[in-house]
Amino acid sequence: MENFSSAAIDLISARALWVIRQDAATAAISAATEALVEGHDGQGLRELAGASPHINVFELRVLIDDALNELGLAAVEMTGDEAKLLAAHFYARRAIEGNVRIRELTSWAHRVVGHEGHPIAQELVDLDDAYDAYDDGWGEEPNAMQVIVRFVDAACPELKRWTRTGTAHQ
Repeated sequence: MENFSSAAIDLISARALWVIRQDAATAAISAATEALVEGHDGQGLRELAGASPHINVFELRVLIDDALNELGLAAVEMTGDEAKLLAAHFYARRAIEGNVRIRELTSWAHRVVGHEGHPIAQELVDLDDAYDAYDDGWGEEPNAMQVIVRFVDAACPELKRWTRTGTAHQ
């Protein structure tokens, strides 16, 4: 992923959020704005950066796909499990940066990814259970940051599939 900017990765994450019907507009607009700041340019990036957070979801998808193409990334279909993993990675990075509370991340992972979701994300889901047990007086407080960092590291190879030029399923 070294060759790809955080804006490109965040745009892929916004696409994932769109797939699982989460708030993708804010993430997409922010990613497009950051891509422009990083020196990328294109009509799709400019339109997305200037879009309203209340944009129609179907128009949003077109703009995200156009912006991905302008960054040299193919906008291909992703499964729900793939999208949930990429979205979890997006939120986990925000938690590491201090922009998302850890309990918000774990609660989201438990609710959206669930125990039946992507195997790589199960440690985040289990972390929510560990917090619930701790809150109820059982066991020790979980070492959440260690779990989150381990998850981000484990998810990176999967994310790399989506940062290749061409299709992600190559």
